[in-house]
Amino acid sequence: MHKFTATVHQKIKETPRVVRVLLSAPELKSLAFRPGQWIGIASEQLLGENNRPLRRAFSIASHVNDEFLELCVARGKSLSAFLQDAPTGTKLNVDGPYGTFWLKPAEKYLFVAGGTGIAPFRPMIKEALANKKEVVLIYSFKTPDDFIYKEELESLKGKFTLVTTLTQFDKPWNGEKGRTQTILHKHWKPGALAYICGPVAMVEEVQKKLIELGQPEKEILVEKWE
Repeated sequence: MHKFTATVHQKIKETPRVVRVLLSAPELKSLAFRPGQWIGIASEQLLGENNRPLRRAFSIASHVNDEFLELCVARGKSLSAFLQDAPTGTKLNVDGPYGTFWLKPAEKYLFVAGGTGIAPFRPMIKEALANKKEVVLIYSFKTPDDFIYKEELESLKGKFTLVTTLTQFDKPWNGEKGRTQTILHKHWKPGALAYICGPVAMVEEVQKKLIELGQPEKEILVEKWE
């Protein structure tokens, strides 16, 4: 586990609600994280109880060989709002990496993401495809404007299948419609190791549906975001 200070290098407005925050630090060269892991982020400018810096966990959205450490930050309260508004050059305390939500050996992978739950899957999918594995990504978001990493995901090559679904239908859309658990039966196939990441309710419903379809519970890995 490492502890170091990182600097906000760049912010990219990805969707109306999501900002990609790129962090720089000399220590990144030795931060040996696995795709799918998370880090703790805190700021001395944002204090909580006992005047201690507020800290929150963020999945690492960048690959281990990328120049910058990337966070996928949705508009929210507290530290999320601070990061979205933080100017370039802002100093942050970083600790980690943590977690066991990484690629286990398999020939086929099913990734199910909701909203910013796509963040840990971005490097995991890259790693799986680089190793010539078969990957299916089912990604749900509210509206077409909320499609994070749209261009990147739509341009991926290899044994990759992208399924997108909307949970709100007030705009034209050619993809699936409905919450992930309602369309899962059309895209699930036996034999893949399944990963789910997103809001708690979504993760639990998808996990339940996968088990109903025949996915062994031990072959489902989850990451729930409060």
